[in-house]
Amino acid sequence: MHWQRSVPRALAAAAVPAVLLASSLTPASAGEAGSPRPGKAVFVLDSGSGRFASDKTSLTGHGAAVKQLATYLGKATDTQLLAAGGQKVIADITLANSPVKDERAAWAASSHFVDLSWPNLGSGRYTVYRNGVKIADTTGHSLRDTAVSAGSEVDYRISGEASGLGHTWGLTATVPRGDDTATLARTAQQVEARARRYTKTAVVWRSFIRQKWATIPTALRGISGCKYTKGFKYRGDNHGFSSKVTGPSFRASLRGVVYWTKSPYDLFPETGVTRVYNKDGVEVDRRKASTKGIDFRTKTRFDGKTRAVHAQIEATDPFCPSGGARRAGIGVFYDARLARNGDFYVSGKYRKAPDHEMYLYGYTSGSSHTTKTVHQSRMQSLMCLSQPSCERGTIGNSGGY
Repeated sequence: MHWQRSVPRALAAAAVPAVLLASSLTPASAGEAGSPRPGKAVFVLDSGSGRFASDKTSLTGHGAAVKQLATYLGKATDTQLLAAGGQKVIADITLANSPVKDERAAWAASSHFVDLSWPNLGSGRYTVYRNGVKIADTTGHSLRDTAVSAGSEVDYRISGEASGLGHTWGLTATVPRGDDTATLARTAQQVEARARRYTKTAVVWRSFIRQKWATIPTALRGISGCKYTKGFKYRGDNHGFSSKVTGPSFRASLRGVVYWTKSPYDLFPETGVTRVYNKDGVEVDRRKASTKGIDFRTKTRFDGKTRAVHAQIEATDPFCPSGGARRAGIGVFYDARLARNGDFYVSGKYRKAPDHEMYLYGYTSGSSHTTKTVHQSRMQSLMCLSQPSCERGTIGNSGGY
């Protein structure tokens, strides 16, 4: 592997801290039974500079400066070997190198812990998940997870709400088998090699009605402006959440694809057929909504490591007003930073009807891919299909379902 590598002259590290102080974490309500409670991170990313700095409040008696032992700039990822207080780690700084502060996040791992860092955007609380299981709520913007095994890969999500938006970071940490410099260097090579396997990332958003049938709410019938209200019903999609790339029916869908070996990207907007039936169950009309309001585009140039994208999904009931105060339909927007190694940042909002789901698919070849769940939310009320009737929700890992 041909990497650019830089090694500082000063490799000396401070003494090992004896005791870590208590953190601002609260116990997780759905954590894994018997797992150690997450603690205070030592290797903490400064989101302002995108560099690691020691969190001195976590050390007893003195601080221990984080020193860079080596930096590896790969074609697919960027990693560093770091030392502090006698501890050595491998750190992935691919997202940390983002030019946008809000997107920066990183992990640093030894054979027996993973330190996670993300920006402090002003959220009152951030929720952290390990392999889909909630492990902590915290008011801080870093933590240490010791419930890991040497040689494993651990998938993390961090979600919070700030400035009226949901913010979610996804980090997949590679836990090294040992903490000596040679093993950490080999782990950095493994991280790069794993990321290079991915040729493209597909982002899929689907909005669907899980019920078999849906009707215009009574409170909206007289003011909705829809063609079919009292005495009519609409065919739903009749299914729950599904992580399949294609197949499940939907009211609106957006699949955007970025490639890691070439600059062009693809956009696949779709809407489902809306079918209307009378009280006797006879189909009286069918129509597809327009896809003109469904868009996906890249915001940054191709570099083979990360790509910023923006998307919106605006689709109305084809038998209801498409604009104005009586507009009825789906409304979603998100901004994301996608990394070739599978890490990501997503921020956005959505109208709370119908059901919604968002997934990232990392392709290695053909149809072979990994799947990451970014958002799932269940409809609270069909009243939300009418624009003035409910506030938008914030996109996040738990999604409020």
